[in-house]
Amino acid sequence: MNFIRTLLLCIVLAAVARPAQAFVLIGLPSLNQNPTFNFTDDMGAPRDIKQGFRWNIPNLTYSFDASFVTFFGLDGINAVNEAFGVLNDFFTNGSYSGVTAMDLVADGFRSNYNTTAINTTAQNAQVMDIKSLVLGMLVNNMGLGNPHRHAFSINSVSTNLAGTQWNFNVVLRNWDPITYTSSASINNVAYSYRLIHDAPPSVPVTIAPSVMDMEEFTSDTSGDAWSAIAGIADAFYGNTALFWTDTPSLYGFGVYYHKDNAVGGANEPRHTLTYDDAGGLKYLYRTNNFVYESLDPSVVLVTPTQFLPITAIPVFPGPTGRLFPDILGGNQGLIPRRNLPGLPPGIPTVSVLPAPLPPVLVDVALRGGQDTMQFHYQPFDSLLGVTFTATNQTWTDVFVSTNGQNVVSSGNAFVIGQPSLKFFTQTIGRAIFQPDIIFVADDLGVSPDGVPIAWDRTAATNWIDNSTNNIGAVLLTTIPTGPGIITTAGAPIQYTFNKIAEGFEVIWSGEASVIGNTTPYSLWGHIFGPGSSDMTIFPNNGRMSIIENMLAPATLPPTISMVSDDGGLSPILTASLARTSETLTLIGQNLASVSSIEIIDTTNTNIIYQTISPIGMILSDQKISIPAGILNETTDNNGTASGRRVRARNSIGPAVGPEAFGITTGVPVITGTSADNDTFDRRGNSPLRVFGYGFKAVSSGTLTHLRVEDASGNLLQPASGTSTAVTFTVISDTEAEIPAGSSSPAITSLSDGANRRIRIARASAAGDLSATNSVPLIANVTTTPTITSVSTLSVSGSNFQRDGTVEINGTALNTATQIELVKSDGSSFSPTVVINLPAAGVGIESNGSRITISPNTLTNSGADASSSDTRRLKVSNLVGTGTLALASAFAVNTQPTVTAVSGFAATHPGAFDRSQATGDDLLITGTGLKAATEIQIVDESGLSLSTSIPLPITGVTVTDTSITIDTQTVQFGSGADSTSSSIYRRIRVISPRNDATAPISQNFQVALPPTFTSLTGSTGLASANFERNGTLVFNGTGLANFTQIQIVDSTGNAITSVTGLGQATLVGSGGAFGATSITVGTDSFTQGNLLDSVTALNRRVKVTNPVGSVVSDNNSSGAFTVSDEATFGTTAQTFAGLGFNASTTIYDLSVGSLVINGANFRGVKNIYFDYGNGSVSTATAVNASAPPAGISFSADGTQITITSAFSLPASWIGGGNRSVILNTAANRNATTFSTGSGITTQP
Repeated sequence: MNFIRTLLLCIVLAAVARPAQAFVLIGLPSLNQNPTFNFTDDMGAPRDIKQGFRWNIPNLTYSFDASFVTFFGLDGINAVNEAFGVLNDFFTNGSYSGVTAMDLVADGFRSNYNTTAINTTAQNAQVMDIKSLVLGMLVNNMGLGNPHRHAFSINSVSTNLAGTQWNFNVVLRNWDPITYTSSASINNVAYSYRLIHDAPPSVPVTIAPSVMDMEEFTSDTSGDAWSAIAGIADAFYGNTALFWTDTPSLYGFGVYYHKDNAVGGANEPRHTLTYDDAGGLKYLYRTNNFVYESLDPSVVLVTPTQFLPITAIPVFPGPTGRLFPDILGGNQGLIPRRNLPGLPPGIPTVSVLPAPLPPVLVDVALRGGQDTMQFHYQPFDSLLGVTFTATNQTWTDVFVSTNGQNVVSSGNAFVIGQPSLKFFTQTIGRAIFQPDIIFVADDLGVSPDGVPIAWDRTAATNWIDNSTNNIGAVLLTTIPTGPGIITTAGAPIQYTFNKIAEGFEVIWSGEASVIGNTTPYSLWGHIFGPGSSDMTIFPNNGRMSIIENMLAPATLPPTISMVSDDGGLSPILTASLARTSETLTLIGQNLASVSSIEIIDTTNTNIIYQTISPIGMILSDQKISIPAGILNETTDNNGTASGRRVRARNSIGPAVGPEAFGITTGVPVITGTSADNDTFDRRGNSPLRVFGYGFKAVSSGTLTHLRVEDASGNLLQPASGTSTAVTFTVISDTEAEIPAGSSSPAITSLSDGANRRIRIARASAAGDLSATNSVPLIANVTTTPTITSVSTLSVSGSNFQRDGTVEINGTALNTATQIELVKSDGSSFSPTVVINLPAAGVGIESNGSRITISPNTLTNSGADASSSDTRRLKVSNLVGTGTLALASAFAVNTQPTVTAVSGFAATHPGAFDRSQATGDDLLITGTGLKAATEIQIVDESGLSLSTSIPLPITGVTVTDTSITIDTQTVQFGSGADSTSSSIYRRIRVISPRNDATAPISQNFQVALPPTFTSLTGSTGLASANFERNGTLVFNGTGLANFTQIQIVDSTGNAITSVTGLGQATLVGSGGAFGATSITVGTDSFTQGNLLDSVTALNRRVKVTNPVGSVVSDNNSSGAFTVSDEATFGTTAQTFAGLGFNASTTIYDLSVGSLVINGANFRGVKNIYFDYGNGSVSTATAVNASAPPAGISFSADGTQITITSAFSLPASWIGGGNRSVILNTAANRNATTFSTGSGITTQP
């Protein structure tokens, strides 16, 4: 349906995954099953599992109206009889009596999911099989609906307040025939469903639909979809207000259901029914399917039931009196008395219960199914009569009850009843004054849009609903419909077929005139096989003569005035009949009464070579045509002139044809094979059965030669010549077998392919071959595939490159349904790696010798691996599965690509820590990575660094799109390390294909986290002090690509306003670095004065590289003080403060503080006051971070301030040539002036 629209997104397609089968019960619709929800089926609507409708009459009659007989004739009657025969055989047969005893598996219905076949001739002629249609309608009238249409249905609908979104409640009423639970599978095909409606598409909903439905659909390709016989009637549009996307039935032109098409292991008439049809009918009509139901209104009571227990019958007569023995069976018997007298009189009492009523028909009761139902043909007074032959039926009705008799008698009053449920019987019957089902042919006209109406049937409106009889003690708000009974309601169920066969068809489009045609057309036929002659088309030419003869029996023998082999134009010559190619025609009188035709010997007429039934050959009362192929090989006299005659007989006597003639066997004729429109396994266990005639001849013996052609007639086998000699098994003149098998099949791989025609002959000449008549072709000739090689074009060696063109070579690769890549041991991957065929990108040579797979057709990477992990290939076709030999196993891959490299810790993005302890788990992203055999780290230009990880290896996880390296398990070597902070690396993936390198944008640095070993320097670290005017050497590992070296505090934290040194600044200062050491050049730290500290172990060195950092040990080997020699300017520059007069260089203590200016003062640990006479004061220990009271240091170490709070040495005040000596942490002294340049101090 190309205009189906989805109404809302909240509907979820549903499908049950469990493989199962199921059926739908049909019956009167409930109130909510209305035309708005597309419940328009004339049989009603789907019912719940215990709400089905069924017949409870065990025997039904059917008959044919004169209109049907006139149009369809005896062949049409036989077709309908065959449909009824399917159901009669289903209910009772030689294997079981009653479907209750039937086992779906043991009785041949296992896997019987599809019983259809196609007669190509009928299909091309657009003929429909009336037998199959009748069978489908009968199954509907037995209570089964079309599961392909009614499995899913709308139960209710609600909308939001604005009506812009609709929420449908959907019910699954498709019942599993084993568990009686709902299932979404029908004949082992899983179905889903979708919403269809008649509203224009819009989101949200703007226009409400007037009709809506849930349409079943499936993606199954097994061929078993839409196969239920219960769905046949829906091959015709009419019971729906919406268009179907898929017609919910396989039935159509040329399609016929037949027991010979059964696949469940048995081929009796009942096996025409599919598994689900059989399961549904068994469920409905089994005797233990109990429901409360009424009897058909036409039923009357014959023998009442006996409710009394057997012990009470001798005392209280039952409704049938006292029977001994009970010849009626059931529960009417009694135990005889022991003596003559009756019971003694007693005292009358009054019962509180009412007295028993006279016996009546037990109508509504708990009953099981009628499991031995049968249909009986009951005729009218003649084939064309109008008076029905009345009859009657009686049967025993079995029901369950607790009814008892209320007894009031002398001396007692009590109820004789049943304490629990018990079976009872009553004999009932009905008079039959008209058939229950009647078949009619009529002109049904056309629909309003001009489409002919093919058939019509009586709707289910008169079926009886027993729902009120099946509710409990509480009255429900909603009473569901069903269960119920199927009844005729006093009028026959009528099946009417349109007489679409009268006249010719002329198409006029407005031309001045149109030349008419004389090609007749017909819709109806009876198809009983796949061959061109395996059908009867209605009406046929001889039907009226046959009917007339049956109505007015012959009173004279027939006469034959001429025997002809040219259609009756001229007498046959003495040696001219080729029995396989010519029609033998009899012209005469009273020929419609002929019951048999004999081919006799001319000399001895008592010798009868063949007796023929003329059914279908009588064209009129004056003409009989015996088609080619009817005469068998016994009539062949090798063309001896005048050796044969023809004799026709009716019930009165014979007539011998005036002409004597010879009979030869012409070229053989094939009418069909066991593989028509099917696949033939040329190496299988079953030979190819060939049907036709002329397989034996007096002169040339039996079949000896074979030729195989394609549909266009091109020779396939033999490779050259006309035909090839083979050994046939000739069963009869009409059947032969062409051997198959694994050893020496007659049909070889030369014939593999689709649409093959076989031709046969009794000799080797081209003229001896059977004709290329319109026989159905063999759909496929093939066998189990063999695979000889698998390769990717333009690639040497056995390889399967998914992104290349792959070629699979072998035999019998035609009809391939699946290509699967498997492990080297032949087992499948999970999930499987398959290409289901047909598929875009896959080409199969018509002769089955090669399959070509286009690049990137197989997108599943499940089989991809490195070259060391090989795969094999399986090809499955309609016959079997072939697997490539282990010796030819191959690698599967596609060209790898690397698109991204990640996995770096957030603390060092873009840098790879390759260490085992703290390393990053590297993530390589791309495609086709399962082909990888090695992972390399290369430099930015792609040059190898001689460090890699081979694959497969523990610690590396590979998928098609990613490679994850667990660095705690496996590591790259030191060759991958970046040798400086400006050196980057890239990832390269090595595979059997071209190497794949990550793009330059995905480069990164590689390093180990740095480690510390020791500190040294040009001035040493005497007394654990670093003098900034010397070098500092940091020893350790992982130092080559350091990004920063800095002096930090004792806790490892940076010192405020002090930055570290990078590689570039280090080189500029004369430093150096390598993998194991970093040398900081003299005075490299530009903010060195801020580093100075005299606190022991208060400074450490921190080195950072792209993946981490390390701080020197917090002890004497790694912690130290920092200083540099203090420096001063001139005296005027050096001293300042409120108490210092720069012009006189006099410091007056009484005036204020003394300030000393210079540099590197934060490294000072002692201050000495020089008296100018060669002596100095005692040292004053200082620490810029915690100086003594009265002394302070500026933050930048350029100034020391001494206030009155500090007690200057008394000897230093009051004299000239005074100075200050600053002693650093390195014990270097610096004096504020040179000799003779001191200041003067005064109190």
